[in-house]
Amino acid sequence: MPSLRFSPLPPTLVAEARAASLNAGTAVLPEDDGGSFPVRCCLSEEPAAEQVLLLSVQPPSAESPYAARSPVYIHRDACAGREPAGHVPEILATRRLSLRGYDDRHMITGTAVIEGSEVEREAAAMLADERTAYVFAHFAGPGCYACRIDRA
Repeated sequence: MPSLRFSPLPPTLVAEARAASLNAGTAVLPEDDGGSFPVRCCLSEEPAAEQVLLLSVQPPSAESPYAARSPVYIHRDACAGREPAGHVPEILATRRLSLRGYDDRHMITGTAVIEGSEVEREAAAMLADERTAYVFAHFAGPGCYACRIDRA
């Protein structure tokens, strides 16, 4: 199985989206429902609602028919982030996921709806197709962008 790299949203994109959403008044402060929030700036679970914002970002990709904004949770204040790493982020492990493979023109090469426990196997299988340059993981229910997966 090829080695994988799971990447959060880039820190610059997160900072710009945070500032723009706060300035425009479009950032949402979520209600505390007793659960946790999967933040995309560091790919971790944040238990405190007052520590997160819900806003919309466009994950980094080139212009294509599939380029789209997505709702995401980020930390309200800048966090340490997370370097791309080979281990499955905690926000993926226990959720139902939609994986979308893209080629170097940012056109879809394949899709799969899986349980988080299958993400390594399925992402590796998608990336084994030489046409697939990268994979975006989304949360299957709400469709929100989760992270990018590349060959390591």
